[in-house]
Amino acid sequence: MAVGLKNDLPQVPQLVGDFDFAVNEQCAQYRECSALAPFVRARKAVFHVEYELAPHDFCPTARRLRLSSLRKHTDLGAWRRPC
Repeated sequence: MAVGLKNDLPQVPQLVGDFDFAVNEQCAQYRECSALAPFVRARKAVFHVEYELAPHDFCPTARRLRLSSLRKHTDLGAWRRPC
């Protein structure tokens, strides 16, 4: 079993050691993705989704930060567009 941290960016530095991965919604829209760097440095996955931004607006940054990112519709159906 694994445990993930979801959307709690202010506590990432204190909690990265206690979680196996992170899930984040809309860090690019709010310009907060760099806050997830401690997970990447610890070689832990970061699963990131954007609902409003187009992939060309967030994928370059997501790739640079080594996030596993995609675009989804807010209804969370099967449709997705990965970076």
